[in-house]
Amino acid sequence: MEGKDKKSNPEELKKRLHELIDSIDDEHTLSVLNEDIVPYVIENRTKEADEADDNLTEEQQEKLERAIKEAKEGKTMSYEEFKRRMSQWLTD
Repeated sequence: MEGKDKKSNPEELKKRLHELIDSIDDEHTLSVLNEDIVPYVIENRTKEADEADDNLTEEQQEKLERAIKEAKEGKTMSYEEFKRRMSQWLTD
């Protein structure tokens, strides 16, 4: 495998990684990749995508974080409840 100093375009790098994974026959190594590396890549890819796509103001970011926290705490409502409340709000 080439050193880290060598710059590659993303397509070349993907091709090399696919070839490397395709060459692995050891079940343990594949399990380690699946259990340890894949979640790491998914988490970091998501963070990078979120950071790249989010041009939010500080206030918007705070509201988003508060909404995520509330959802994790179970402070949500069903879609039916949302529609009922919106209907009521629009008629008031």
